Amino acid sequence: MRQFRFFQCLLLAIVCPGAQAEIYRWVDENGVVNYTQHKPENRASTTVSTRASTPPEAETTEPAATPDSDLSEEQQRMLDELKAREAERVEQVAEIRRDNCEKSRSVLARLTQSNRIRVRDSGGTERVLPEEERQRRINEAQEGIATNCDSLDS
Repeated sequence: MRQFRFFQCLLLAIVCPGAQAEIYRWVDENGVVNYTQHKPENRASTTVSTRASTPPEAETTEPAATPDSDLSEEQQRMLDELKAREAERVEQVAEIRRDNCEKSRSVLARLTQSNRIRVRDSGGTERVLPEEERQRRINEAQEGIATNCDSLDS
């Protein structure tokens, strides 16, 4: 009898790790995701895999190859030129943004200093800026500041 129980236990120890309970995933009427061991009645559900993931591979101590390392001299020269042009373009964009920031701040200062603003139209005639147009220009200046100055100040 003892020997029989031993074999039962041994058999259970061998079989049980592979025998995993199924887990069901379902969403209730409030949109809440639920997980249960019993399949819900009258609801759509999906079976969830409960197997343990494989352990991650050991990290290598070799340095990772850079994408540039397999390039020919000509390709490397071209890549370096592209990087230099991109850096130049980024600097030009930053300079434009700095200029737009200054202009937006200047316009906002002039528009908020006085309620009565005189402007000259394309024909050279001066006119008083209507309040509605003044407010529109103030909003545009504030948008210009938000777009061009915020990232420069940080």
